[in-house]
Amino acid sequence: MNEYASRTSDENARPQSPIDQAAIEIENLTVSYGKRQILKGMSLKVPVGSIFGFLGVNGSGKTATIKTLLGFRPPTSGRARVLGYDVVSQQKEMRMHVGYVSETNSFYDFLTIPQLCVLSRDLHQQKWDQAAVDRLLKLFELPLNRHIRHFSKGMKAQLALCLALGHDPDLLILDEPTTVLDPVARQVFLKLLIKQVAMAGKTVFFSSHVLSEVEAIADHVAVLHDGRLVLNDEVDHLRDRQKLLRLTYIEEPPAEEIARISRLPHVRRVEQEGRVVRLHAEGDVDALVETIQARPYVLRNLEVSAVSLEEVLLEYLKGDGQ
Repeated sequence: MNEYASRTSDENARPQSPIDQAAIEIENLTVSYGKRQILKGMSLKVPVGSIFGFLGVNGSGKTATIKTLLGFRPPTSGRARVLGYDVVSQQKEMRMHVGYVSETNSFYDFLTIPQLCVLSRDLHQQKWDQAAVDRLLKLFELPLNRHIRHFSKGMKAQLALCLALGHDPDLLILDEPTTVLDPVARQVFLKLLIKQVAMAGKTVFFSSHVLSEVEAIADHVAVLHDGRLVLNDEVDHLRDRQKLLRLTYIEEPPAEEIARISRLPHVRRVEQEGRVVRLHAEGDVDALVETIQARPYVLRNLEVSAVSLEEVLLEYLKGDGQ
C-alpha cells in the first residue's frame, strides 16, 4: 500500500486519511536556475511531528528547496509532496495547511496589525483563530496601532510568526526566521516554537545558520552541500555516534603511524600536535580504542569524549563530513 492514502478521482482532492510517516517527502528532486543546477537529485523525508533543522551554507540549495515545497518554483525533475499534497498540482490545497515565515518578510506596510489580521482572516476564513494570534502578539509585545512600515526587521519576523500560526497550520516552514532577532527575542521565539507548535504535535521545518539554535530545538537534522544531501539523521543518534579520542603518547609517533591510524575503520579525521593526537571517530568507538591500544607505540593516556552537535554539523557544512 502506498504511504499516502488513496485519492479521489479529483486530482486536487486532499488525501482521504492523514499520512503516517512523512509531513514532507522529496524524491529525486532537481531544480535548475537557467543552466545552473541548484538541487541535484535530492531525496528527503520529514517525519510528522518533528522539529527538523535544514542546514547548508549560502548557495547550497536551502531556499530553492523551500520555494519548491511551497510551490513558488517548479522542480526541473523529481517530485515533492507536502502533507500528502503534490506541490505542483495541489498548491492551493497544500498552502491552506502550511504556515510560512521567510527571512525577509513582506507586508502591506501601510497597515496596522489589526488591519493585517482582518486581511489574513479573510484569506483563511473558518480556520482563523484571532484569539490565538492576540496571545502571541501580547507575548512579543508588538504595538497594535503603529503602521508596520515603522517596525524593525525583528518585529516583522515576530509578526510573521504570529500570522503564520493564526490558521493553526499542520506544518510550519521557516526560512532563517531568527537571523534578524536579538539574543533575547531569539530565545522567546524558539521557546514559542517548542511550546506552541511542537508540543501540539505540529511539524516544524526550518533552515538556519545558527548552529546553537539547531542543537537547542531540533530532533532531526539534514545538511545540504552543493545541492546534495550529505547528512540526514536524528539529533540524538548523531550525538551518540560521534566521539573525540585524545591520544597522548610517551614519545611522538612517526608520520607513518599517524597515516596508518587515519586509515583505521571509524576514523574520520586525525589531528596531531607533537605527542598528542586527536581522532574524530564515528561508529564503534570501543573497537577502535582496542585496536589503537594494541598498536606498537606506547600511550601515556587515552581519553574519549563527546563531540558537540555544533562541531559535527560544521564539518558537514564545510563538506568535510561527506
